[in-house]
Amino acid sequence: MRKPYLAAFFGLLAVTMSVSADTHLQADLAAKLKAVMPDAKITSVKPGPIPGLYEVMLGATVLYMTQDGRFAVRGDIFDLRNKTNLTDVTRAVARVSAFAGQRSNVIEFAATNGKPQHTLYVFTDIDCGYCRKFHQQVTELNAAGISVRYLSFPRTGLNTESYRKAVSVWCSADPKAALTAAKAGQPLVNKTCDNPVAAQYELGQSIGVHGTPAVFSEDGEELGGYIPAPELIKMLKSGNI
Repeated sequence: MRKPYLAAFFGLLAVTMSVSADTHLQADLAAKLKAVMPDAKITSVKPGPIPGLYEVMLGATVLYMTQDGRFAVRGDIFDLRNKTNLTDVTRAVARVSAFAGQRSNVIEFAATNGKPQHTLYVFTDIDCGYCRKFHQQVTELNAAGISVRYLSFPRTGLNTESYRKAVSVWCSADPKAALTAAKAGQPLVNKTCDNPVAAQYELGQSIGVHGTPAVFSEDGEELGGYIPAPELIKMLKSGNI
């Protein structure tokens, strides 16, 4: 009568040992990566979609490592049977989490016809011509039920004139009005305070932003750069994104 209990006990023990061994392996892979990339901010290590490969997340950046820790690969893995880019799915999930962490730090232009039907996260630069063109169409997007949440991405980097403008906008009494004025070419009053500009710039770099505007859906999908409002509205309403 005791044998079923013993079988269950040893089965549970085997699972526990397996989980423990995998945890140690993941820690070992993280250590090996840090040895050659000391500044890497590793947020997770877990088994990847292919046996023998482990998925390593550096924020919203995806790497794959072999089980022995010798090789690291940066690229996309496609499931041809299901016609799915598995790496893109992982990136999107990571972006959603990253955007949620910045939720209280965005400059939001909310939909004006009630509850938003869609929300966009847009990395923007004060001096970027296409960013200014995009901003001129935000009212049209808002009227179509689309909210726009801006994150700062000064293209020239930190501690530059564009960076200081982004900080001045964030630190102003009315960031929305200051952003609109700055994008219209009006002079800004220099201001400083605790602000998220550097963190948002680093977030943008971690998810592969190289130019602005960089537009993402609330589901973490990258929509591209500047898209005329009528086309963007059509894309979102049709679901063709």
